Amino acid sequence: MRYLILILLQIPFMLVGQSNPFNSLEYDKVMAYEYQGEGGLQIEACLKDDNEKISNTIELTNSQVEELEAILTSDKSYGTTTASCFDPHLAIVYYSNNKIVASVSICLDCNYLISSLDIPATTKKQIKVNDDYSYPAKGFSPLARKGIHGFCKQIGFETYLEPLGSIYDE
Repeated sequence: MRYLILILLQIPFMLVGQSNPFNSLEYDKVMAYEYQGEGGLQIEACLKDDNEKISNTIELTNSQVEELEAILTSDKSYGTTTASCFDPHLAIVYYSNNKIVASVSICLDCNYLISSLDIPATTKKQIKVNDDYSYPAKGFSPLARKGIHGFCKQIGFETYLEPLGSIYDE
């Protein structure tokens, strides 16, 4: 019984940091890409086969990585709907020895992201349709959209950014 209590007391400490899956990555460089992702083109496929669709690239500083991760992993960053399309224009890629270890493709038009790592915050909120059916509210919140939009401008990515003002920003 004593061991069970000890194990139960340790569980909260074991879960600390689990809300940010990027914390467990071993990487030496993080790159941001601005690109044409029409048709659901995710960054890994773009880097492999469609380099001409990349219009801007920047290596992120540690503080920029932390800033973006704070937005992407916050429970407050999600909770709305998404569009059915996915045409990403921003991607973040984590590298170790020039090999991709994780990637995130983001589309503000469609209002969501696709990540190679599971981001727990994307599934915490649900949109209830009826008593028997609900689905994850994985769409960015207006606060997250402003944060991502501002981050893009901060790093000089503006080609695909229109002023915020869609149905997702209200």
